[in-house]
Amino acid sequence: MREPEYPNTLNYVLMGIGFGFIFPVVATVLDMRIHDLEFTMSSVIRIQTMDPLHWIIDTAPLFLGILAGIAGFRKDQTDSVNQHLEKIVGERTQRLEKKNELLKSEITQRKKTEEELIKAKDEAEAAARAKTQFLSTMSHEIRTPLNAVIGMSGLLMDTNLENEQKDFAQTINKSGENLLGLINNILDYAKIESGKMDLEEEEFSLAHVIEDVLDMVSATSIGRKIELVYDIHKDVPDFVVGDTTRLKQVLVNLVRNAIKFTEEGEVVISIRNKKQEDENIQLLFEVKDTGIGIPENRIGELFSTFMQVDASTTRKYGGTGLGLAICKRLVELMEGDIWVESEEGKGSSFNFTIKAGTSTKKLELSIPENLENKKVFILDDNDTNLYILRAQCEKAGMSVTTYDDPSAVIKDLENLKEFDMGILDMHMPEKNGLQVAEEIRNRYSKVELPLVLLSSIMDLSGAEQREKFNLYLTKPIKQTLLLHNLERVFGDIKGILRSKEKEMYQEFRAGKQIRILLAEDNTINQKVASKMLERLGQNCDIAGNGVEAIEMVKLIAYDLVLMDMEMPVMDGIQATREILQMSDTIPQKPVIIAMTANAMEEDKKRCLEAGMEDFLAKPVKVDSMKEMLMKWFPVSS
Repeated sequence: MREPEYPNTLNYVLMGIGFGFIFPVVATVLDMRIHDLEFTMSSVIRIQTMDPLHWIIDTAPLFLGILAGIAGFRKDQTDSVNQHLEKIVGERTQRLEKKNELLKSEITQRKKTEEELIKAKDEAEAAARAKTQFLSTMSHEIRTPLNAVIGMSGLLMDTNLENEQKDFAQTINKSGENLLGLINNILDYAKIESGKMDLEEEEFSLAHVIEDVLDMVSATSIGRKIELVYDIHKDVPDFVVGDTTRLKQVLVNLVRNAIKFTEEGEVVISIRNKKQEDENIQLLFEVKDTGIGIPENRIGELFSTFMQVDASTTRKYGGTGLGLAICKRLVELMEGDIWVESEEGKGSSFNFTIKAGTSTKKLELSIPENLENKKVFILDDNDTNLYILRAQCEKAGMSVTTYDDPSAVIKDLENLKEFDMGILDMHMPEKNGLQVAEEIRNRYSKVELPLVLLSSIMDLSGAEQREKFNLYLTKPIKQTLLLHNLERVFGDIKGILRSKEKEMYQEFRAGKQIRILLAEDNTINQKVASKMLERLGQNCDIAGNGVEAIEMVKLIAYDLVLMDMEMPVMDGIQATREILQMSDTIPQKPVIIAMTANAMEEDKKRCLEAGMEDFLAKPVKVDSMKEMLMKWFPVSS
């Protein structure tokens, strides 16, 4: 049976009516007893008519019923509202309980996920440490025999060899260099992938960076009809702040690629100021060649790992496809971008930007006074070369006339007497620089018309050829030294940086004696290093491990210790620490330089932290050894 919708309203009305009915009956009975009347209908009528109060009492049930009904109705409303609220609260409580359960479940899942992430992070870090250790070990193991291959073949090439023997030695040396480049690329890519590649911040000259790059790659262009030139726009500052090593690495990769895929023509490096804001500058570099170009459908894949244009590229030109991938990563580390524009058969243009800090430092390039107002003619069939050489000469106040055809110079022989100097390129169609010089020398002597030849290092092999020229400069021409080289023609020679270095080297080789200890356990490497030192006019004692090195330092006042890192009994790191700790009790505190196949950045840091003064990575070349000795033991000291 269904319960009434308003139970309190009905109950309260019935209670009011009941009370209102009982009360007058009881009151009438009491009045009849008070007046001593019998319980009859006439007595009831008499009592009711005797006092008007009874009428009021008799109507009370009506009013009481109405009031009770109102009270009951209000209570029913209140109960209904309370029930509704309770229902809502109950429903919300259920929802909250469900949400709470879901939240608990999510928290549990998140904790589980966090634990898994922490575990994965720990495993990744452990793997990265293992990978770094593996790379360091692999680098050491590969570089140790490679040091012997490159070092000994380099020494061999400087001995008296037959042509065939020299060719064999050059092949071995070049193959070793190629293998070293491949190893460096793989190690660099691994370091970038593992997040171990950090950028350095130092102030450097852009012109010197470009010239260093051209020095490093120029040997690969020998025998090819390729011009290597560079152009730095006038709005580019002389010095910037950034990582010069990584910038060189990108440029060397791009320029070597350009040379590799260019049979003839030119490779031009140019630098522009793309954007400058406050203390930062965005530089735009371009390496442009006249090589084989790249098919349009393969350009997008160039910067992917291990990718080349096609399989035949690898067979013909070699390489792993890592170089451009490394360039891309390094450029991105320097907050830049890299892209290529190319047309198959017409050459390529590799462009990249980097972000660098600005510097107010200026490149100290004094312009020789005695070049001002000199008249010079330049003969070169390459328009880029003509433009750059002309700009450099005009910067010194010289009056410049240019020729792009050898026959035009020969036709104009009579008028050449007006010039103070001529600059001739070696490689040109029809007639080369030597042939043009021969024609000029039939008319003018070296005093009447000085001539300068621009050539590759292999062009002039005989004294008879050299006699035609007052000066010959090897390509690529360094703009920072060009004017001082030209100054030499007029006899006012104060020397240039490279000639000074050569004089210092000769003086160093002739008389600067250093007491050297070589701490090296590998017998082949002992032989390589000692032979290099002999080539530099030096002798060395040899220690086979760290303990022997310490004992020998106690007895002899060595100026220099070349310390290998990995040795039996005691390694180079520990030996260095112990030598430095007893510096007050040994005859002399030596300069300690690491000479090791452990070429990772972490290895270098360990050596410097142990107290070593410098770091020489294997494979070591004679030039690297010479530069290190001259750095720490200059001739003037």
